Amino acid sequence: MQAQIAGRIGPVQDPTSRQMVGGTVQGSLAYEMPGGGDPNAVLPQLHAALLQALTTVVNQKLAAGQVAIPTIAGSLPYFQNEIIAASGAQQLGVQITGLQLHVTMENPYAVQPHAGPMPPDPMQAMKNAFAQQAKDRLDPSNYEVKAKLNIGGIKVGMSSKDGVDTGAIGDQLKDKAKSTVIWWAIGCVVILFVVALLGGIGIYAYMQVAGGSSATADRAASWDGKTPFVCGGNDKVKIDGVSAKLASGAAVTAGGNCTAELVNVTIDAPIGVAAMGNGKITVKGGSVTGSQYAAQAIGSGAMISFDGTTVSGKTNSLGGAKIAGP
Repeated sequence: MQAQIAGRIGPVQDPTSRQMVGGTVQGSLAYEMPGGGDPNAVLPQLHAALLQALTTVVNQKLAAGQVAIPTIAGSLPYFQNEIIAASGAQQLGVQITGLQLHVTMENPYAVQPHAGPMPPDPMQAMKNAFAQQAKDRLDPSNYEVKAKLNIGGIKVGMSSKDGVDTGAIGDQLKDKAKSTVIWWAIGCVVILFVVALLGGIGIYAYMQVAGGSSATADRAASWDGKTPFVCGGNDKVKIDGVSAKLASGAAVTAGGNCTAELVNVTIDAPIGVAAMGNGKITVKGGSVTGSQYAAQAIGSGAMISFDGTTVSGKTNSLGGAKIAGP
């Protein structure tokens, strides 16, 4: 089956100027329904899911610095597999066999006070990666360096690849130990060193993971409801007491594996809250009003739940997604 795609993208947020930019998308779609069914019946939901997925993926790429507003149109073909996956087409019983999208951003350079070059498109990024790999191969610091030292009669072997040969040091210390007391003391020092090393590695890993979502958490804490809020990846965010009124798009979107908690919020938008992929949104108290949908969930892992919330508008769940409450 062949179909045309046309509609709005965004608004998406320019990470440099913090302004919101919209655009239009046109293109074509080829799809099949291996399990049978009426292809025309599912087309409106598939069309809406693709437009929402396109906005979500572009927002993620902008936030990660992989594209800039002026480079979206040229980079879009490289992200089409991610757009198809984010649309939840398989949960609708649809297999997309072809997708051609052309995006036109509205006045893209007006919001770009870039102090440096634009992010490279994916093809240029791949070329840069190959160039860096060739440079690394010619860098002597990337090759193993070995050394042997004699410290207080203890021969210490080390290399840039394997580090210090602690096994050989331990054997020499055994030979030099004159009593059981000395041997146990050395053993305790080695154990403490290993514990400290492992603890340091654990702390470092935790800081890396915790730091990954700190930027999104900061955005959630400072969100004023005047622009759409989007989270993705493994983010966990909480929004408390915000009043949001938007003229287009979804007020709050959770994609990827993001978990978002909304407490005592007041939302009025075409789409109040939207969950994509494995995104989960919990709304406690407050009110959500949507002229198109108060809540929309797409994908088998997507979930939206309301607890004591005043909900005005229709809800829409596709592909095994769940909407519970109020």
